[in-house]
Amino acid sequence: MPQEILPPAGSASDDGLNLQKAGVADKPGASVHGAGPKRFRLSVGVALGLVFSVLLVVICGIIITYMASADRAIAGRLLDEQGLAVLKRNEAVLESFFKEQDLLFRSLAVHAAETGEKLGEAELAPYYRLLPAGAKLELGRAVLSEVPADELPHVAWSDFRYKHGFETAVKSAELDLGNGQTLIGDYPQPVFVKIAGSMAWEGRQETFILSGRQKAVVVGGVAEDAFAASPENPLPDLSGLSGSPLHLMWEDQERSHDMGGEIDGRVFPGDRRMFTAIYTEVNSGPAKGWILGTLYQADEFGAALDQTRIVLYAALVALVVGAILSFIVGRMLGRPLTRLAHTAAGLRQLDFDSVDRLPRSGLRELDDVNQAFNGSIGALNAFAKYVPRQLVTRLIEEGMTSSRNIQIRDMTIVFTDLAGFTDMASHMSAEETATYLNGYFETVSQAIAETHGTIDKFLGDGVMAFWGAPSDQPEHAAMAIAAVKKLAERIEQSPSANMRVRIGVHTGKVVVGDIGSAARMNYTVIGDAVNVAARLQEHGKQVDPGAKVIALASGDTMGQLPEGVSATSLGSVHLRGRSDPLTVFRIA
Repeated sequence: MPQEILPPAGSASDDGLNLQKAGVADKPGASVHGAGPKRFRLSVGVALGLVFSVLLVVICGIIITYMASADRAIAGRLLDEQGLAVLKRNEAVLESFFKEQDLLFRSLAVHAAETGEKLGEAELAPYYRLLPAGAKLELGRAVLSEVPADELPHVAWSDFRYKHGFETAVKSAELDLGNGQTLIGDYPQPVFVKIAGSMAWEGRQETFILSGRQKAVVVGGVAEDAFAASPENPLPDLSGLSGSPLHLMWEDQERSHDMGGEIDGRVFPGDRRMFTAIYTEVNSGPAKGWILGTLYQADEFGAALDQTRIVLYAALVALVVGAILSFIVGRMLGRPLTRLAHTAAGLRQLDFDSVDRLPRSGLRELDDVNQAFNGSIGALNAFAKYVPRQLVTRLIEEGMTSSRNIQIRDMTIVFTDLAGFTDMASHMSAEETATYLNGYFETVSQAIAETHGTIDKFLGDGVMAFWGAPSDQPEHAAMAIAAVKKLAERIEQSPSANMRVRIGVHTGKVVVGDIGSAARMNYTVIGDAVNVAARLQEHGKQVDPGAKVIALASGDTMGQLPEGVSATSLGSVHLRGRSDPLTVFRIA
């Protein structure tokens, strides 16, 4: 009697043959023979876009950098020349003032020498109109002078000092007239305010005059009462004139710095903006030690530099836009090649149904390549109908496409056969026979493919398949049994009452690889294990001739299955053509 082998308590049931764990290692691409670490590769479109963009950035960047440098150098020289012109004009205005006053004093000295008499207010009156507004002349007693009679005396100028009768500091000039009198001219601070006003131009800047770095003579924008004089401080301290940003000129602040170039200057923050003060120090004459300068808002003084900066920014924006457009153009040029690569990848998997035909191209070479490739797809699609597509795909994935690839492996082989098909076919037309047979083969093929098996060949109304190659499948026996059970379940559910299938399964060592000649070669398995599987399939008609599905497996196969898999033992069986008995189990 047949013996039922039941699974032990807690063991896996037949559902364990779904082989979720076993199938992981055999998914396509999961274990590629000889594959190394992945290398980073750019797409053609990205590479072309980067090349175009980088070349544009490098070439235009060099040009822009050179032009910007040249423009800034030119603008810097122009600013230096402008600043020098302003400062020289200021010096010229001040020097002209002192020369005019010197000439006035000498004229009075000449007049006194010609008359030989002492001068009075009446003689001075005509000269008052030559004085600047606010200045005064007075006569005093002269001290003994050793100046030769034939030489004009020297006009002596004092520093600013406090003097009664004046609200502000006064700078005085004295001249010995040679007649016992001294001519004294008093020039209060407002006189120099007017002189500074005549130095300004275009009304965009403020002129300033300093006595040394600390004392202020004239500072634009400061109230008049800030220059009120006292005996202790005839001139106010520059740092105390908070009405003008100039009071921060010499302070050491975070963004304060000396200007470069050919002129002296300071750039400093004040009143929520930046200012630029250019200046020159007077080294001789009555104004020796004074500092003449002009105060600008920094953006006004550096307008020329700002223009070059604007041009530079505009060029950089144009460069960025050009680089982006170049990248886009490169991507557009590389898109047909990317499409070709994707189509070729699909073709490598022999997935002709999902491979789209390549479109026509406006570029002649690409159009030729696309049309040739489309022709190759059609030719390969026709050819693939006559070879095991799944096998070729796996061989490509495993890198086993070299000729004479032969190995000895433990594998599981399955044979299926349609019982009574010959008699059935005699009552059907050729078209009906082909349709029926194709439907059966489709059912068998799906079950094999779902468990990662390989169809070796179709044998009339039978199928030969194997597990364990070309991919390394350690659970090949369990995968084959899972395929058989899937097939048995679908045959049992088939609406065709006449369809009866016999299946044989055996595991053993076989030779697997490329067998054949140079002109025609098959990837197949040969060996005694193949014959045993075929004999088991034949033996099924003796066990249960009327069964819709009968599947027999050898003890060698069952021994590799997980514990608890149920099957019915048929004991030792003598198969046709074999002298030694074989333990056989019915699994369906």
